[in-house]
Amino acid sequence: MPDDTRARELAQALSLHGFAYVAARPSTGGWRVSAVDEGPYPVDVTGHRMIDAVGRAAADIARRYGGYPEGGSRCDVSLVRILHGPAAPIVLTNPGARPPAPTIVVVEPPPAAPLSLIPDHAEDTPIDVSGLDGIPWAELSHAHGSAEDIPDLLRALSDPFGDWDQTLDELLGDDLLHQGTCYSATPPALPFLARMITSGALPAKQRLDLCVWLLVAADRWADGLLADADRAAAEGRPPRPATWSLDVHFAVDELVPALLTRWETEPPAVRFALACLAALFPHHGRRIGDQITSMAYELDGTRPGAYLRLADALVRTRDGQALDAAADIVAWDESHDPDWLNAPDLTVAVRTGHVLAEGALRVLSDTD
Repeated sequence: MPDDTRARELAQALSLHGFAYVAARPSTGGWRVSAVDEGPYPVDVTGHRMIDAVGRAAADIARRYGGYPEGGSRCDVSLVRILHGPAAPIVLTNPGARPPAPTIVVVEPPPAAPLSLIPDHAEDTPIDVSGLDGIPWAELSHAHGSAEDIPDLLRALSDPFGDWDQTLDELLGDDLLHQGTCYSATPPALPFLARMITSGALPAKQRLDLCVWLLVAADRWADGLLADADRAAAEGRPPRPATWSLDVHFAVDELVPALLTRWETEPPAVRFALACLAALFPHHGRRIGDQITSMAYELDGTRPGAYLRLADALVRTRDGQALDAAADIVAWDESHDPDWLNAPDLTVAVRTGHVLAEGALRVLSDTD
């Protein structure tokens, strides 16, 4: 909350809503109000979704009083005062009270459908990494400092018979996209990943690995906007993307046309990843719109099919269909935050594209 007056107003509103313990204290840039729901809830999917729904109700109340939601935790109620430290300036207690219990309808997810990596065609041909030494890597940075080690990692990755998994984890998981964060060295490194894919020299599993990382990279922009949307609305400004994420998004944008030329030669798992990339960049993705539609029909009634239906709607810029498809997915996949679909001041493409990108990663973990 922006100040103590509105923090007190919100605390009172949350207490009246039924939270048993509400506390407010000064925090960086304003006041933080915490509301505690003592439970209990069923220890199953329904219980988790009920907790999420109660949290969303509290967030809606905060928005009405000029605040925004930020975080939350689940713990034993006895730990609350320990976690909150010294007594807060504002404390309201309502022993035994409970917020209204939401009605939850658990929707069974469609069956999984592992996506094949067969046929797998790889050519014995060198991968072009020319221009790698022309980039001032020492002036750029990644998660652990100077990016001067990136050329060696990229060269190591261009060897299909090297220590692929370890190199990939170090290059992208540890350095360039560590915990989903982008850095100044991330954009110039991505074109070399695309060259490795389009060279045809890597086996299908390795091509899929790189497509997945490009999907992760492209989605950092939407992820940052969604994370900032509520705060931005409360402060009366547009949402801001995370640092370097827009540059990374633009970098992937430039790579997508060449990647999509691979559609006819790729196995289903890689095609699925390409369809998701195409959906995030529909100005390029329309060229394979019919192929995405066909693949969605082939996998209709499965989890991959649900995400392909969303990809199809995004590629064809059909906002209503995209929202419907994303809402269906959120109803059965509890790992998605329903608030993504209601985030203020963001386009349908940003909101639903993030659902697609996040879900695609889980679908592709079932590849065989």
